Amino acid sequence: MAFKPKTKEFKSTQGNDYTFQNVPNSKQAEILDKGTDSNGKILNTRMMPLMLEHVVVVPNGLTMDEFETWGELEEVTNAAFSFLRTGK
Repeated sequence: MAFKPKTKEFKSTQGNDYTFQNVPNSKQAEILDKGTDSNGKILNTRMMPLMLEHVVVVPNGLTMDEFETWGELEEVTNAAFSFLRTGK
């Protein structure tokens, strides 16, 4: 079977719209390796930018500092991570 990207629309509690897209399994493994420490703990300074770069496709090119609040950054990147892991 060939990889077919799936997308999901997401609206934050702040009312902003985002589109998530999953990645091939090899890229997901790479993201997990880069975004966690040796014990598997997620490192925000690494994982959040990876979610914004590879999973959040609309708006494209977001950085952590473009979010007005930590709460929305955390909400969006957590939702993107959940989508990456489950496809839902």
